[in-house]
Amino acid sequence: MDTLQRKRVLVAGATGALLGLSLFGACGACGKGLGASTVPSALPSAAYLKRTEAPAEAGPVAVRDVAMWTSAREGTTEDLASLATHEGGAGLVEAASEPELRPTALRAMGFARGWAQLPFLTTAASGKSDDEARLALASVLELAARPRRSEDVEDVEELGEGCAKLLALAREASQPRERRVGAIRALRMMPCPKQDLPADLDAK
Repeated sequence: MDTLQRKRVLVAGATGALLGLSLFGACGACGKGLGASTVPSALPSAAYLKRTEAPAEAGPVAVRDVAMWTSAREGTTEDLASLATHEGGAGLVEAASEPELRPTALRAMGFARGWAQLPFLTTAASGKSDDEARLALASVLELAARPRRSEDVEDVEELGEGCAKLLALAREASQPRERRVGAIRALRMMPCPKQDLPADLDAK
């Protein structure tokens, strides 16, 4: 190989090395960009709301369908029932920790299966907010009036806790009459242990 050929080989090698480094740097930049993104490109971020309270063991952060929540907030009973089926009682309780979702979550809890949401509802029914107490009691009465389901027995502890809180609300003379009457009506329909209910109110 003469001197001219050796120079051509060296130049070609150097050019290839520079091209490889450029490609590596470009891919590294792409990798950083992908790593920084938390929303898959297939899912428009404007249509989803991250759950901020998901436990670490739950894996990837779940998302809520904003369109479904909007429909439930502005729509009909069927929209609330669809949301309750989608989220479940526990999911609605979690969502209620976010103030903007809390009223809708309280309303939808009346259509969720089981009794997992009952302790939360009965706590809200005894709380300081009259508006939240009204929504919570309406959902408790909705739960109380529904047919019994096979999965109800899975939430026996939540049912017991909710029954105890309703009884305490019904007996608390300092609570507004509307709340106490709602609690008594719910207790009469729910599969709670039989207790002596207050006789000083007409809860028909």
